[in-house]
Parts: sequence; C-alpha cells; structure tokens
Amino acid sequence: MRRVATSPEHVPSPSLQRPMKVLRISHSGVVTAWRERERQLRHRGVDLTLVTAARWEEGGSMVDFVAAGDEFVLPVRTAGRHPNLFLYDPRTLWQILGSARWDLIDVHEEPFGLAVAEVLVLRRLRARGAPFVVASAQNLEKRYPPPFRWFERWSLRRAAGAYTCNVEAGRILTRKGLHGELVLLPLGVDVERFHPILRAAPSTSLTVGFVGRLIRHKGVDVLLEAVALDGRLRAEIYGAGPEADGLAALVGRLGIEDRVTFHGHVQEGDIPAIYPGVDVLAVPSVPLPGWVEQFGRVVIEAQASGVPVVASASGALPDVVGEGGLLVPPDDPRALRDALVRFLDEPGLWERLRASGLAAGPGYSWESVADTQMGLYEAATRGSNREDD
Repeated sequence: MRRVATSPEHVPSPSLQRPMKVLRISHSGVVTAWRERERQLRHRGVDLTLVTAARWEEGGSMVDFVAAGDEFVLPVRTAGRHPNLFLYDPRTLWQILGSARWDLIDVHEEPFGLAVAEVLVLRRLRARGAPFVVASAQNLEKRYPPPFRWFERWSLRRAAGAYTCNVEAGRILTRKGLHGELVLLPLGVDVERFHPILRAAPSTSLTVGFVGRLIRHKGVDVLLEAVALDGRLRAEIYGAGPEADGLAALVGRLGIEDRVTFHGHVQEGDIPAIYPGVDVLAVPSVPLPGWVEQFGRVVIEAQASGVPVVASASGALPDVVGEGGLLVPPDDPRALRDALVRFLDEPGLWERLRASGLAAGPGYSWESVADTQMGLYEAATRGSNREDD
C-alpha cells in the first residue's frame, strides 16, 4: 500500500477548469470534531459537500448533528444503527446526487455495507459515470454471505480508489479485487485540541487512564485485574456501555474501590481534558473471532497530549502505537501490570516514550490526512472520462 504523494500547499489540479466537486458520504461526520478532514479539504480548494447521519450512536451515546458553522454538510435521516446495516433516506440521496455534476463520490463506508450498495445504485441512475472511492477498516479477511459479498465485489471492481486506516485492510481489499488507487489513510487528530502540557514523570504511583466503550472486547476487566496486582496503580475509567455494572462489581470483588474511578460517558468536546490527568493510557483490547482493533483513535489522542500508551499487541494497535508506547499480550493482566509498573521502576522510560509519541503526532494531523486524501482524489479522477458502468 502507498500514500499518494502530495504537497503541503495543495492547489486544484490544473486539468480541471473549476474546483474539484466532491460528494463525500460518511455517517461519522455527525461528530463535529471529526469534520476537520472536510474543512481541510475545502481549504485546499475542493468544492466538497458532506452527507452525514442526522443522528448516530458514537461512544455508547446518541449524537445529534450540530452544524457548528459547517454549511457544506447535509444531515440525512438513516434507518438502522449498525455501521454496515443501515440506509440513508434514499429520497434525499436521489436529490443530492442529481443536484450537480460530481467529479468524484467518496463513500466513507465499508464496501460490503448496505449504504454503499444504496449509494452506488442511486449513483448509476442519477450521477452516471461519476468515479467513486470507498473506505475500509476491516482487517480480518471475511467471506460475507449474499448479498453483501456481491455488494463488495461489485464496488471494489468498479472503484477508482480506496483508502484504509490500517495496512492489513488494504491487503484484503487488493486480494478481493480492488483495481483502483489504494492509500493508507489514518484517522486524524486535532493538534490544537490535543496538545502536551509541562509535567513531571510519575515516580511513586501511576494513574492509568482508559477512554472508550465499556464492552467486553475493550478489555477493561483486564485493566482492573492488572491494577489489583500492584498497589501503586490506580485507574480512571472514562466511558459508558453494557459492561458498566459488571465492571463495577468486579472492582468490589477485587477490593480496589479506593483506586478506581468510573467517570461515565464523556462528550467528545471534553475528551482533550482527560489526558492531562493521567500518566499513561491503557488500550487493553481483547481480540474476538470476528473482531480485532482496526485503528485506535485514543492512541493518537493520548500521544499528541504527551501521554505514553500501553496497548495489546493485537490488530492495528502495534502500528499505531509505534515507538510511543509498550505492547503486551492481550487478555493477560499480569503482563499488563508488568508493563505499567515499568514507568515507575525504569527511570527515563516515561520521558522517552512521551517524546516518541509527540514526534509521531504530525503524521496524524488533520492537515496530513487531508493532503493524502487530496492526492487520492486527484489520482482517482485523473484521466476519468466518466464512462458508464
């Protein structure tokens, strides 16, 4: 997989007589902060319209679309909650697809999902010939039942390009028949919101943070059991989910009520304030037969905030953590405890990993993400003659 080369100061392709007109469709654009990618693309001269969900569940809580000054966004009602088993209101999509001559349609949904099939069917009827790109984070190779297997095969063979947030997902798309451009495109972090503060390294005790949904495969129980193994450790748990009551009961059984605090659901806008209050972020994800971590946005948030990470050596986490943290076997409380206490027992380790994480930050900035995506757009539209499928 490669990144399409781009220059920091991007200008519209000279082959176009007008700014590139892009219709981008992504349900996750309901989160205001995550629309920074689109803002950066528009700053680079792309005439971009974003279609997103009017309401969606993120982080265990329903999020309602708020414009926040983003006049280029069109919130659309959806039916269904599963990321791969939902549909946008087809009447609205029909109107949007026919409202302009799109140079490119960017469908930021998995190529086997219902929403991709919906968009591409309507595109064929309403925006015939407009090239399109798709996205994927799926890093386990799966053979889906019909009709999802047909959706995936049809979209990959006709896509002008694709982007994935981890290396393995790109390999899988290639094996499944993608012929177009392929780039590695990580999730972004707002370096203005997530930034380090001056602080001393931990010395006698370690505050370990967790940020995410309280569900089994996030491994919060593993973290709690690790904390119970050493009295110098305490945990600050930020998030909500169906495992909340069971995890609270586990804290009681382990007798660590005085060293664990559950903060509940945190609004996205409040997340940057979490990291200055912890010494290390734990990402103790546990792989399941049909799931492994596909990226780990909290990793880059923590590292941009100057917080080292201890994570499971599973899925995409090793690539994302890089030199800014430690890796441990998943579902192993003792190994997790041993890694955490290294920050207390090894002088200089915390400072060294903090510096490494901060050095990697610019590669995950929204500016860098937009540069790479802009390169994909230009490659996908270069030479396109808008032929029918």
